[in-house]
Amino acid sequence: MNLNLQASSKTTQSNNNWQNFDNSSMNFSYQAAVNALGQKALSGLELSYLFQDTVALVAQILNVKYSRIWQLLSDSNAFRKVASIGDKPLETDYAEINVTTNQQVQKLLDNTQSITNCNTPYCQIDDLTIPFPPDSVTGLTVLIPGVIKPLGLLEVYAAEARNFSPDDVHFLQSVTHILATAIERKRSEALVYTQSQVLEQVAFGVNLYEIFNNLCVLLEQQLPGAYCSILVVDRDNQRLRGGAAPTLPQEYVKGVDGLMIGECCGSCGTAAYRGDSVFATDIATDPLWADFRDFALSYNIRACWSSPFSSQTGEVLGTFAISHKFPCHPTLHHLEILKTATHIASIATETYRAAAALLKANNELEQKVAERTFELRKTLLDLQNTQAQLVHSEKMSSLGQMVAGVAHEINNPVSFIAGNLRYANQYIDDLLDLITVYQGQYPQLNPTIAAKIKSIELEYLCEDLPKLMASMKVGSERITDIVLGLRNFSRLDEAKFKSVDIHEGIDNTLMILNHQLTLTNKLPDIQIVKEYGQLPKVSCYVNQLNQVFMNILNNAIYALKENMQYWQSTTNIPTIQIKTLVVDNERISIRIKDNGPGMKSEIKEQIFNPFFTTKPVGQGTGLGLSISHQIVVEKHQGKLSCISALGKETEFQIEIPIQSFKESAITSIDPLP
Repeated sequence: MNLNLQASSKTTQSNNNWQNFDNSSMNFSYQAAVNALGQKALSGLELSYLFQDTVALVAQILNVKYSRIWQLLSDSNAFRKVASIGDKPLETDYAEINVTTNQQVQKLLDNTQSITNCNTPYCQIDDLTIPFPPDSVTGLTVLIPGVIKPLGLLEVYAAEARNFSPDDVHFLQSVTHILATAIERKRSEALVYTQSQVLEQVAFGVNLYEIFNNLCVLLEQQLPGAYCSILVVDRDNQRLRGGAAPTLPQEYVKGVDGLMIGECCGSCGTAAYRGDSVFATDIATDPLWADFRDFALSYNIRACWSSPFSSQTGEVLGTFAISHKFPCHPTLHHLEILKTATHIASIATETYRAAAALLKANNELEQKVAERTFELRKTLLDLQNTQAQLVHSEKMSSLGQMVAGVAHEINNPVSFIAGNLRYANQYIDDLLDLITVYQGQYPQLNPTIAAKIKSIELEYLCEDLPKLMASMKVGSERITDIVLGLRNFSRLDEAKFKSVDIHEGIDNTLMILNHQLTLTNKLPDIQIVKEYGQLPKVSCYVNQLNQVFMNILNNAIYALKENMQYWQSTTNIPTIQIKTLVVDNERISIRIKDNGPGMKSEIKEQIFNPFFTTKPVGQGTGLGLSISHQIVVEKHQGKLSCISALGKETEFQIEIPIQSFKESAITSIDPLP
């Protein structure tokens, strides 16, 4: 019949079916079972699955109720139950046994006795203190041999009296040799696997402390019962800081964090100080732990082996340690793990540092590039602003020179006309008086004179001629005022600070723009509403401030004219309101508001940028408001802001100090004695 093994779920997952064995045959082949187990071990099955499958196979073939495997822990002072059948689960009590208190087990470990027979009706023969299954009668314990030290124990127990035959013992020894080979091979493979896994994480740039933690976890799987930990050198303070300790008690880890580097500073502090491995096999008696002994023993730490890991230049970067609950000496396997761990930790740390240094260099380079780019952009912006200022200044200078020239040329004939009008009026009055006298002396006119008087409408002429002369006088005075306004606006001789009447500059600007206030299509002209406050004279660059008024008023007029359809569909009158007032007795405010369509927020954010314009090509350069902002903010230490929204009014607010900082600096200098 087929032999169906009753294994755990792990066994079922790892191996669906064993080879078929004929349980009804009395000449059952132990060798076939050993071969089957050997094939499973060679297949690369995980040790936990192999152990569980083994106890199931042994129990079936030997026809016993119980079978267990104990694995020797890393410190060689205890066994841990890793597989069982018919026994309590692994998580229950008696999962570990202490070797130091068990002389019979110690003999097994010392290779002085490899097999122990037990007759067990609840008794302990030969001082073997491994707890037996509750209803077991006969037992057999076989050592799992290792190269230097045994690796564990394989036990079988029968519920009835039984003498195990030499074939039974030989079978179990064959099984233990297969297990030993599998354990040793897994150890070697595990080291290679650990190294490849951690180095792969290093290559992918995983966080250094995550790499350390993963390294410790993987190595602890190869060292049952051991604690693996890493401390990192703090170069600034010459101390060791926590790097990784996945299974050590957290309070112990906190206490070790900040450990000094020096002689007699425990295993790790001393190893980092010496630059060489330190093996404390019993902390209770080791002098290197004198200052930390009580602390370590309070957390049941009795042995600690530590090796430093260094950079290529020999600088100690940190330490890797293996700790145990019992006093113990390192084996060749431990030394190999220490060597591998420190090698991997060195590579990980140096790679991390190199990556961090490269990242820092990249960040610094990017910062320098960003700073340089900012400087270049600022320089470019300054050049654009300078270009804009030069263009605008040249434009205004040319306009000012033209205005001044025109004003000068007009002023001469206007002065001549205005100066002679008084004499012309006197002469005309004299001639009119003469006509009156003549008409009184010669009332009877001859036909020729009467016809001439009638043709020239002498009576109307005498009445209208004084009015005509009065109109000419008013016109000449108007021309004189315009010329004066043009000269005041240009201010070619006033490039320095000067105390002036701001209202005069606004009025002169309005006079120049007066012809633009007329709208077409029989629409009412643009109305100018002045709300002038009582302003003192203000120290400013007169010519430049007039440019600001010109630019803002000109833009307001353009905005109103561009909205012709709106004015045709409403009774509102296009209006520009100009309001002035004193703020805080230190500044004046000039507010120019139009009742036009307003502007979008994205446009408002850019109106002071050089060369930004919403006007068609050829109608605007985008320099007016940019230059105005510089004149108000930079030249006068004032503020120029725009308040507007789409569908609402637009208002420009100008604030400048009444007394310039330059004038304040001059007047603050004490006069010479």
